Amino acid sequence: MSLKSFKSIAFVISLAGMLGLLWVNITVLLGKPAPFELSFFHIFFVLFPLWAFTIYYLNQTRLVPSEEDMAQMNSLQKIRYLLGNPPDWAMILLAVFYGYALYCLFLFMTGGIMDPEYVNGQYQINNHGKVTVYTEEEYAVLHRLHLRSITGFFLAFFSVSTVVLAPWRRSVV
Repeated sequence: MSLKSFKSIAFVISLAGMLGLLWVNITVLLGKPAPFELSFFHIFFVLFPLWAFTIYYLNQTRLVPSEEDMAQMNSLQKIRYLLGNPPDWAMILLAVFYGYALYCLFLFMTGGIMDPEYVNGQYQINNHGKVTVYTEEEYAVLHRLHLRSITGFFLAFFSVSTVVLAPWRRSVV
């Protein structure tokens, strides 16, 4: 198989992953149960090979500009160049996903890091030996917060892969 055929497969995986994470994120944001359960590890095991291929693909297909050209580019132009010169709407959408990912990282660090577990007939979090017990309603809220924080954070990585592997990117191979 050629790099181009892997690119098509990786694009479909990245787009499906991005849309799946968006679906879960929006559903829990609206206060409903997730359409399917995800964990950090489920997402990471799909993302890791996809991200590795994305980086490999970028290294194989990007043209190296001269130092003079790079010196004349501002930071946004360099990012756009490295991503393969995507359309404006894709860059705006990518910026929105990254802003939302930073917000979700904040959610993760301030409360979404722990997902309560069901132990001995109770929903609880064991944090450094301190066990906190939750009601079923509190569990639902905390579980949605956890899902929202991890899906929103990883959404940024899937969106970058989608933009890089999208059909509008011109390939040199």
